[in-house]
Amino acid sequence: MKFGRVFGLLCGSAVAVTVLVPATASAEPGVRQLPALPGGSASGAWGVNNSGAAAGWSNTGNTSHGVRWTAEGTAVDLGTLPGDTGSSATAINNSGTVVGRSSSSGADHAVRWGSDGVIKQLAALEGTTYCTAEAISDFEVAAGHCGASWASYEGRAVRWSWDGTVTELPALPGDKFSSALKVNRAGTAVGYSTTPGYVSRPVRWSADGTVTALPLLPGGESGKARGLTESGVVVGTVWVYRNGHGVNHAVRWNTDGTVTDLGVLPGTTDAQSEAYAVNADGTVVGETQDSQGRYTAVRWAADGTATNLGLLPNAVEGSITFATAVNDSGLVVGSSSANAVRWG
Repeated sequence: MKFGRVFGLLCGSAVAVTVLVPATASAEPGVRQLPALPGGSASGAWGVNNSGAAAGWSNTGNTSHGVRWTAEGTAVDLGTLPGDTGSSATAINNSGTVVGRSSSSGADHAVRWGSDGVIKQLAALEGTTYCTAEAISDFEVAAGHCGASWASYEGRAVRWSWDGTVTELPALPGDKFSSALKVNRAGTAVGYSTTPGYVSRPVRWSADGTVTALPLLPGGESGKARGLTESGVVVGTVWVYRNGHGVNHAVRWNTDGTVTDLGVLPGTTDAQSEAYAVNADGTVVGETQDSQGRYTAVRWAADGTATNLGLLPNAVEGSITFATAVNDSGLVVGSSSANAVRWG
């Protein structure tokens, strides 16, 4: 399944690169392709705010840049820090602030783009050269990871204040690495802590930095927390080994401390699934396998009903479709066959 994120001074004015490309009847009604940057052939959306603006990445020329898509579907190239060669955006808040990373051949810099497009480098932890901001709250607090290696699973979870200063968030006792993947207005963050044997465990950090392990499903051996609401509901994935093989389960951690398996699409059994995001009314989005075993975007309603969001009509056989974010109006963004898309 897809775990990685392809990762942004504003480069000129907004680039109008067609508007949303309508899908045909072979895809779920409402799925639309978001345009890539000029010369681009691949893209992905990783965040959406309540105004319908989205953030992600697109290739352009021989590199990739962070992108902000307006609510109307115009792609804006966010550019890079001076001297860097690539970038990617990972999240956008309701003020239009975007975070992500700007990269060179030997470093990744966590960055924040203001709603005016001005880019700012966020501080790195001492001794680290690879940082990515994975999330930003409506209070301009960001979260992510910094490390000595480009590999995110060897990073250390961090939280950046509104002025860009950085604070390390501790791993669980005995663990070696960690990463924060979401942060809310209260300063609570969620993500994962990794053992020396590279087993990830879902965690939550309180505003004061205290780390708490989130419970696994019965038989669960590892997991990651990816989505978080203002009220403290968390979603993510738990890996369960059962009947001779391992399966990822999309889960919700409730405010009472319990964990709920979100299940899979009707007509499927033992399918892989992952939850990436949750909105204020409890709608969860992510990916799962359909009855043919293809990876497709899925939406779980608050009552647990799972709906296949569908693929782009030109999705390549064997490609992956997944949903990464949902706003409070139910607008969903993600990727289908390496193209940024939105549903709704």
